[in-house]
Amino acid sequence: MKKQEFLIILHKYNAGTASEEEKAFLLAYYNLFEAEPDITELLSAEKTNLLKDQIKADVHRKILLHEHKPAKPNRLFWQLAAAAVVFVFLTTGISLYVFKAKLFREHIYVKNNIPPGGNKAILTLANGTCIILTNAKNGVLAQQCGTRITKTANGQIVYDASGANKTNDTAYNTITTPRGGQYLVVLPDSTKVYLNAASSLRFPSKFAGNTRTVTMTGEAYFEVTHDKTKPFHVIAKGQTVEVLGTHFNINAYDDERSVNTTLLEGSVKVSADKHIVMLTPGEQAQFTAEKNSGSVINVVENANTDEAIAWKNGFFQFDNADLQTIMRQYARWYDVKVIYDGKIEQRYFSGEIHRNLSAAQALELLNYADVHFSIDGKTITVSP
Repeated sequence: MKKQEFLIILHKYNAGTASEEEKAFLLAYYNLFEAEPDITELLSAEKTNLLKDQIKADVHRKILLHEHKPAKPNRLFWQLAAAAVVFVFLTTGISLYVFKAKLFREHIYVKNNIPPGGNKAILTLANGTCIILTNAKNGVLAQQCGTRITKTANGQIVYDASGANKTNDTAYNTITTPRGGQYLVVLPDSTKVYLNAASSLRFPSKFAGNTRTVTMTGEAYFEVTHDKTKPFHVIAKGQTVEVLGTHFNINAYDDERSVNTTLLEGSVKVSADKHIVMLTPGEQAQFTAEKNSGSVINVVENANTDEAIAWKNGFFQFDNADLQTIMRQYARWYDVKVIYDGKIEQRYFSGEIHRNLSAAQALELLNYADVHFSIDGKTITVSP
């Protein structure tokens, strides 16, 4: 992004005319400004003072002098302005050098840009019929054992079992999101399940018997409808989560070190092998199964629940995350392969990035940390 384009968006933000996408883009720039290590730690004391003076002068000269200037700019705007001015300084050639990194480099090589993911999924019915939900028209898609399957105008799949027969006969369906996809399905008991990219959920067209059991892969956020007569079970990569009705997130990707179950409301029981733990709100169970050392469930108290469900709310959120963790999430959402070319110095990031940015925009926000990126086809190469 060029200097003038950035300033135009910042001007619109302060004037109250920025779009939601533009607001998210500016917020992402501000949040990544707090990445580790602190950028001022990379500057000498003399250059840090110079930076502060130039920021102050440029904020007054370039940002606040316009026709819609508010009497008291809000705190977020000042923070955004400071980040923007640093960006302006470096793209206009002012010599503020850092010892290990330059801020907001503009030399990401982009042969082709990659758009963000979206509502994409395939619904496989019990008879093997596959329905591509991305292209399916709104309305009733199918009917099984008296349960109607409907696609709504806001991109949900809803199972209505109000007309289902009273027998125990049922049909199992599977909804699968590709890399670069996400979807929301409302189960026959009105439970909502949000599926992240590269995930799947297998479930019955109606819940018969004394339990409600589903099987998942990847990542999903559950808002389980309370029913004390029918416990809800989620089976994911060797563990089972049992609830009566609550909100929780399960991250069970194959390329992650552990299966993480994060509880937001109510209580859940997590069991795997011979291990059983009970979670209370704000806790996270981390289940690992090693061939040599066996399996274990660790409970993290005061877990970062916002980070765990940020994807469901439309964000990448990182709390002291390393580059590899970030790139795994990027790879799933942008449906790309990530290659590391050379030894990358370990960096840790804390911040929030909107998932509606293109791959190049998302990478640009990380580019100052002494790391280079290039996009060629469906491959992102990371190099020193």
